[in-house]
Amino acid sequence: MRVHIVGGPGSGKTTLTRSLARECSLPLCELDTVAYEHGAGAKRSLDLRLADVVAVSRQDTWITEGIFLGWTDELFDRADAIIWLDLPWHLAAWRILLRHARASRVGANPHQGLRRLGPFLLDARRYYRAPANVAAAPDDDRAVTRDATANLLARYRRKTIHCRSRQDVEAAMRSIAARCGG
Repeated sequence: MRVHIVGGPGSGKTTLTRSLARECSLPLCELDTVAYEHGAGAKRSLDLRLADVVAVSRQDTWITEGIFLGWTDELFDRADAIIWLDLPWHLAAWRILLRHARASRVGANPHQGLRRLGPFLLDARRYYRAPANVAAAPDDDRAVTRDATANLLARYRRKTIHCRSRQDVEAAMRSIAARCGG
């Protein structure tokens, strides 16, 4: 089983991916660790990201998650199932705030302080609210929006599970777990 989970910031990608990886015994790849040094540092070169994505996609089984479009096409192509976490902005914003507070409280926040939280929330809101833009390059992060994700996923509609609510996410988890014998 090969599963790719995509969605905006705060949509629950990491939580769902970790749960499904445990349930289905799938190797897990969080794409932030492919995109950025140590998952939160400087952006890695496009060549390195593409090489890592190809290496993951060629494995027999995997589960991946991330917001990224363009340089992750191989994962969309090779996935047996794609789960799109398309939850409302107000829920995502609340989750981002909670995640930031919890991580800061235990000293595990790689993005410490309110000076980073504010711009992150504005950028996250752009994902949910901005129209699709034409990407200037395969790794143009400004072109990654909800609308751009919807446009890309139209190509994969037969294998996409579109989750708009917590109930949809729970149903997707049950469906994938059943498919991998969990």
